[in-house]
Amino acid sequence: MNAVTQVDNAELSATLAKYAVGTLVKHWPAANGIENSNYFVNTECDGKRQEFVLTLLEQPPNAGPGYVKMMHTLASRGLPVAPPIADQDGQSLNLAESKPTMLQPRLSGQHVYNPTAQHVSALARFVARMHLAIQDAQLVLPDYPRTEHWLSEKAADVSDYLCFNNQKLLQAAIQQATSLLKRGDVAKLPRGMIHADLFRDNVLYNEYGLAGVLDFHHASTGFWLFDLAVIANDWCTDGTGQLDPERTLALLRAYHKIRPLTDAELWFFSAFSLYAGLAFWLSRLSVWVDQVRHTPAATRHKNPDEFQRIVASHLRQSFYLDPRQLRDY
Repeated sequence: MNAVTQVDNAELSATLAKYAVGTLVKHWPAANGIENSNYFVNTECDGKRQEFVLTLLEQPPNAGPGYVKMMHTLASRGLPVAPPIADQDGQSLNLAESKPTMLQPRLSGQHVYNPTAQHVSALARFVARMHLAIQDAQLVLPDYPRTEHWLSEKAADVSDYLCFNNQKLLQAAIQQATSLLKRGDVAKLPRGMIHADLFRDNVLYNEYGLAGVLDFHHASTGFWLFDLAVIANDWCTDGTGQLDPERTLALLRAYHKIRPLTDAELWFFSAFSLYAGLAFWLSRLSVWVDQVRHTPAATRHKNPDEFQRIVASHLRQSFYLDPRQLRDY
């Protein structure tokens, strides 16, 4: 999606000098970054080694000026996140290679690529706590940008590059998702701060459970149900794109115990899973089409075919959930 911005030792050392974090020992690029350039950084201070993540922002976070306050609010509520570190002048943003730059502590843990119901339940508990933590913080974030207008515009931009069957699939998904977002009862669903990008490569686990959540650059104001739909699509689907009932139920049940879901949210969960799948299919298609048009020299992107299968599965079959299934027996 974006070229990796290279940063050399001299530039990095000059940036780190603004913080009270010691001297640079080594740095290397993080493998999972897509939209920003992330580097792991080791420093030494008074004989102790420390690890940080340096992020060069290729594009501003959705949260805009509210990003730093949001991250510190979440951390103050005891959630395992890494808020930006202030430099010696009290600034959380600096410049490196002419890009806005943040320094954050590196969270421990590993990514999970074959999640179990236990992994999903732990993430659901985090998300419910996150939603409630920001609710009382009087923090105003911009609205989530992938609205029905965004969906329609992106679909029109990529449609000519798809085969006939995928064009028809896209048209059917757009019709359902845009109709969903125009409904008055949908507009009344619970809203607040959402992460909006809760994929497996943004969550860390250790031997004790969930250890950290990363990459809040898409955080904004949206439907809380959208976060659950994003998780369901990435954590609870099989190779065909179909939702696995055990993991999906574990997700909703664990969330419901902390922030009870309304009947309307349960009713629209399947439709939101289609909407979330479509939003990420279009996002990935847009990057792919841009490469076809311009063939840039060095870009990173994710395969859109995964979300094509997820969207197709949601269109074939809705996920019905009886509210009684959220109870413990």
